Amino acid sequence: QEILSFNLSYYNEYKSYLSMSRQPVLFPPLENIEFWDCNADLISQHEGHVFVWNPETLRIHIFSHRDLNNENKLETQDLLPTQIPSFVISKVSVSPSGSKLLLWGHKGIAVVDVPKRRHTKGNTSCRCNLIGERFFKGHSKITMVDVKWYPNSIDDSHILVLTADNVLRLYSLEDPICAIRSYPIFDTDNLLPYICSLNVSSGPSILSAHAGKMVSFSLGPVHETAGNSAHKFSAFVLEENADIYKLDITINNEKSELTGPLRVVPEGTELEGEACSIHCLHANPPVLAVATTSGTIHHMALLQGDDSEEECLYLLETVEIELPSSHEEEEEEEDSKSSTISGGCYDNPSVAIVTDPTSYDRYFLRHNTGIHSIYLPAVQRLEQFVQDDTVGLDLECTCVAEHLICVQPLGAGDPTCLFGSIVITDPLLGNSLLVLISNAELVPLPLRPVYRSKIPLLIEESSKAVDGESPLKKIQKEPFSSKIQKILSRNVSNPMLRCGESKEMAPKALLELLMKCTQVYRSEYIAKQSTARHELLHRLSILQELNSQSKSDYVEIRDAVEAAEVENNRLQKRCSQISKRRQTLCHRVNVLMRDLQNLLPQLTSAESQFSHEMTTMSKNLKRLQEDADNLRQKLKFHSRTVKDVPSLSKNQQEHVKAILQENDVRINTMVSKIKGAQLQLRT
Repeated sequence: QEILSFNLSYYNEYKSYLSMSRQPVLFPPLENIEFWDCNADLISQHEGHVFVWNPETLRIHIFSHRDLNNENKLETQDLLPTQIPSFVISKVSVSPSGSKLLLWGHKGIAVVDVPKRRHTKGNTSCRCNLIGERFFKGHSKITMVDVKWYPNSIDDSHILVLTADNVLRLYSLEDPICAIRSYPIFDTDNLLPYICSLNVSSGPSILSAHAGKMVSFSLGPVHETAGNSAHKFSAFVLEENADIYKLDITINNEKSELTGPLRVVPEGTELEGEACSIHCLHANPPVLAVATTSGTIHHMALLQGDDSEEECLYLLETVEIELPSSHEEEEEEEDSKSSTISGGCYDNPSVAIVTDPTSYDRYFLRHNTGIHSIYLPAVQRLEQFVQDDTVGLDLECTCVAEHLICVQPLGAGDPTCLFGSIVITDPLLGNSLLVLISNAELVPLPLRPVYRSKIPLLIEESSKAVDGESPLKKIQKEPFSSKIQKILSRNVSNPMLRCGESKEMAPKALLELLMKCTQVYRSEYIAKQSTARHELLHRLSILQELNSQSKSDYVEIRDAVEAAEVENNRLQKRCSQISKRRQTLCHRVNVLMRDLQNLLPQLTSAESQFSHEMTTMSKNLKRLQEDADNLRQKLKFHSRTVKDVPSLSKNQQEHVKAILQENDVRINTMVSKIKGAQLQLRT
């Protein structure tokens, strides 16, 4: 009884929470909501201006997202199309330049010209053009599957339309009657023999029936072709059996190239489930996200093959998102014999992928009952590996999913569903996700710039002034902050709850919802925080013991330092005394050396001169002794040579003397002539 009373008190508080003031409402809640398409996306935005299609009054509301914070009534500018579409509008998309608004449903397409002045209040008429009206009315079985703006189109004048006959058509707003180009998403060369065997005309319906059912397409990154100013991009078309086709498209008359279905690796991998949506993350390489109606998401990277190999898809991971189910709620309602409202959201389940313009590695998964945020850390790792081959590639990381909002917490008892969501970027107010609910309520959800996988610490490691390493780090290799982050990490979170104000909601269902949320908080928040608290207390006790031990060590070291200081003072005094004694000894040694120098004998100038002369004479004697030795050797040589020369006779000697005298006379005569000539020359 105490537990029941305790839960009932919480139930009353939760019921009061549900009855709190809500966000601004654009239009009254829709009647007969079960007949509306709960997969609709009736909201779009451009540069802070929000566009909302009102399915009751058939008009477009325009307002600034900053007006949502005002406490006054939300004032909007209403656009009245000149030509009201006769079909049900289920999707709204504004052009990249914001000059046109695309309205389409399964039975038709309309483009509305948006006025340039968007700050005026009241009603404004705007021109509305129907696209391919005659063709789609003449072919009622051909319905629209997916419609998108053609990227990098001049003046936003082209749109791409995927129809139920598996043909991707390109329309120009200058001539909206017929498609300027058509791209069949099937291999006509292989299907023509099949058509001929049936003896029927090869119409699009038969070809598409044999090829399969295409459910969605997404546009890849745009790149310029070599030698051509036209832009080329790839369109990835998803088949219901999860096969993916790649179609290269240009706006000129070049032939398009269809590839597919793309092979999925590793070999033997099969994508299970009924596919319903595809989205291409504009990374390098491109990453495709394929969603199924059961909530299963396949993430695949497009790998470029060599010249001899085809492109293939590498399956990174498969994620299952838990979607709310209505069976348990219906059984409980039948047991309690209370009437329920069967919402259209459960009759036509669908999962759509919404682009996040603020982050290339995150997207939003919108289903009938809420929105999940999906973050892929593998995208950034792939880009780093492509840019730098030296970086290792680690793809063993799972995506991170967050449940942002739930509009049917009570299951089938609540007919509330989503009517679209947009991402608003504001440098002042920050990024936010604006959700439109079927009761015309706008719910803003703040968004973080990127997913924060680590819990921020109270004290950053860079601000710590640590001189030495902690002794605990030598024992524990893992940092304590990482251990706390692992304890506090959670896989389940409670989203924001928004539900209708229907009287059919039973208190028992609300109480069970409250108990479920409380259980999540207890198991994923309080229990983990308690475990982290025990770890922190244990760590604190160890640190306190280490602190006390450090204090005692500090006291011992302080005493040792004081004793060392005393000894240092004593040694300094002793050193000064020794220095003074050394200076005294050095002075005495200098005096002694000076006295010894003075006692050495010194010569007079005469003695020095005599010593110099004696040295010179000794040198001369030595030289003369050498010359005498040389002369003795010469005499010995001449004595030997004279003995060997033959002697002349007297006649010979007289004859030689006569000749010499004659020569002497001649020489004297010639000398006298020369002198006479010189005298003549001088005169």
